[in-house]
Formats: sequence, C-alpha cells, structure tokens
Amino acid sequence: MLHNKLVQLLNISYYHMLIYGLMPTTLRNSKNSRLRICKVSYVYLIYSFCITLCLFLQFRYMFPPDFFEGYMKNNIILQWNMIVNAGLRVLVIISCYSLVWLRRQRLVRLYLEFLLYWRMHWRILRRIVGDKALDNMQLQLANIFLRQIYVNYTMLCCSIVIQYKLLGGKNILQMFMKTFQMLMLTAIRLGFSSLLLLLTHQFESVQLALLAIRQRVGSRSLEDLRRIANIHTKWLQLARNAFGIYDLNMATVFVIMFAVNVNILYHAVQYGQNTNKSDLCGIIIGDVLIVTNLWNTALVMNLIEHTSNSCNNAGQILRQFTDDRRLSPDSQIELELLMNRIRNNKLVFRICGCVDMDRAAFLSYMSSVLNKVIILMQFDLNHKQQLTLQHLNHKT
Repeated sequence: MLHNKLVQLLNISYYHMLIYGLMPTTLRNSKNSRLRICKVSYVYLIYSFCITLCLFLQFRYMFPPDFFEGYMKNNIILQWNMIVNAGLRVLVIISCYSLVWLRRQRLVRLYLEFLLYWRMHWRILRRIVGDKALDNMQLQLANIFLRQIYVNYTMLCCSIVIQYKLLGGKNILQMFMKTFQMLMLTAIRLGFSSLLLLLTHQFESVQLALLAIRQRVGSRSLEDLRRIANIHTKWLQLARNAFGIYDLNMATVFVIMFAVNVNILYHAVQYGQNTNKSDLCGIIIGDVLIVTNLWNTALVMNLIEHTSNSCNNAGQILRQFTDDRRLSPDSQIELELLMNRIRNNKLVFRICGCVDMDRAAFLSYMSSVLNKVIILMQFDLNHKQQLTLQHLNHKT
C-alpha cells in the first residue's frame, strides 16, 4: 500500500514514540501484511509509567552543578532563560504523557478510524489514480520526511556536543539525562510530523483522483466523483479530530521550540560579543545548531501548511469541472453542491483556538524570536552598565 522508503521512515517515527511510552497502543503487521492495532499489554503500560517517572526525576539534572558559578555567574538573563526552559520541558512532559494516559481511549479510536478509512478508500484511489502516480507522490513525501529526520538528528548531535562542552565533560550522568530528554523532544516532533505526513498523503491522493477524473468526464466518472468527495469529507473530519486531540500537546511543543530558539540565539550573541569564550570547533557547531533549529521550525510550519493546502485545494480542482460542456445541467448542479461543500469546510490547524498555523504565523513567530533576543540584549547591556557604575563607585 505504501512505498517501502516511506514505510521505513514511518517505522523510525513509530519506534521513537514506542520507546518513550508515547503510544496509547502498539501496532503490528499481520501475516497478510496489514497493519493492525494490538491490545495494550500491562507490561507496556508499566513501561510507559516508568519512563514518565524517570523523566520527572530528571528535573534536578536540567541545571548544571555550577549553575550560579559557571559561565552564567554574572548573567542573570542566561540564568532565567535556563529556569524558563527547564519549566517548559516539565510542561511538555506533563502535557504529552497526560494525553497518552487520560485520553488513551480517544487516541486508540483515532487510530482505528485511521486504519478503517485507509482500508476502505485505498482500492478506490488506487483504481482511479494508478500505482505510478501514487508511488511518485509517496516518494516526494518520503523525501520531505527524510529531510526532517536529518535536520532533527543534526540538531540533536550539535546540542549534545554543546552541552558536553558547557559541562566540561565532567558530569557524565547529567549529560546522559539531558540527552534522554532531548531524544524525547525529537520523538514528539517526529511523531507529530508523521501524523501530518499521513494526512497529507490522503489529501494529495484525493487531489490526484480528482485530476484523473477530470480527464475522463462521463457517467461513471460522476459516480467516482461522489465517492472521492465522500472520502475527502471523512478524512477532513478525521484530521480535525486529530488536531483537536493534539491541540494542547502541540501548543506546549511550539512554546518550548520558541524558548529554545530564543535561548540559542541569545547564547550566540553572547559568544559573538566575546562575552563567553569559545574555540573554533565550538563556534562552528554553534552555528550549525542555530541553522538547524531555525530550519526545523521552518520545516514543521511548512508541513502544517502543506497539509492544510493539500486538503483545501480540492475545491479549486473541482472548480475546473464546472466549465466542462460534456456535463448535463443536473450534473453541473450536483457538482456545484459538492464544490460548495468542500470549499466551505476548510482545514485549519489552530493552536488553542487562537492562532492559525500558516505562513503568516511563521513570519510572526520568527519576528517574535528576534524581538525577544533584542529585548534580552537591552536588559543585558543595562545590567552591564549598572555593574560598571558599581565598580567605579567602589573604586572611588
């Protein structure tokens, strides 16, 4: 059903989530190569609880042992940034694992509906579109996801090296705990991206089916058109249900991404002004870390917009049918009704019912990050001036 490359990449995301106990249930391939949902065993539930407990116990390791004596000693901004980031990580842990534990039945029902719709609709889409077009589309989505995995792991490796340098290679246990937490955040990002990818796959399959029907308008094609419109409606409802379930969860993830970007850029400013010393290797790794963090944010935003557009563009494709003279007046009226139903039900990913995640939101996000860094720099300069005046007064 799916291209092998895409299946392998989705398996990477699945095992990330499984290892961190972020799955409400487990999945398994049956003998006929069909994916099915397994009954959750008590062993996995206990394992998930132990992972959650372990992450909470790691809170004390979020701060370096010389938190007030190291390179942050005379910089209250860096100290507060560290405290805020630690608090937000705890918030992410609470939101993610409370979702898995408190909404387990809703998540399992979502997975069941996903598999049910997939099996019901795949044969129709495959008959209309053809295997070659579907394979090409799946390869494009696999390349998008592969790029996201590369960026996330490059960012993770750079973060580990930077943390190792900041700790001076002394506290190996704390280094291990921080790596464990960063891997959890990577698993959450990849899990959300895989959900968006699968929804995009279905909406783009609907688009390909509409384009294929457009080339052969006839009595049977109108019947196929009704089926495709029905498929689109069901997947739209499923996407809205998924976004509603993961709403608060993803809100906390975007907040921690914002805080991390601000923290990294502010550290970059400190090292750029030679306030904090670093060698050439550290500067290169730090630059790569900045680029990959911003790149990862852009990839996530772009994937959200890609998913929304792949759903909402179906109405624009249906508009092309209305100009076809081979359609009877009754068929044109029915087509108009289908087009209005699809165009009036657009997919929008909205955080907490307030912020629409689109290209404009991404630009606002980046401007907010830069504004935050500039404000922190102003506080930093003011603090340095006060220290200088105190030093001069002390001399006099």
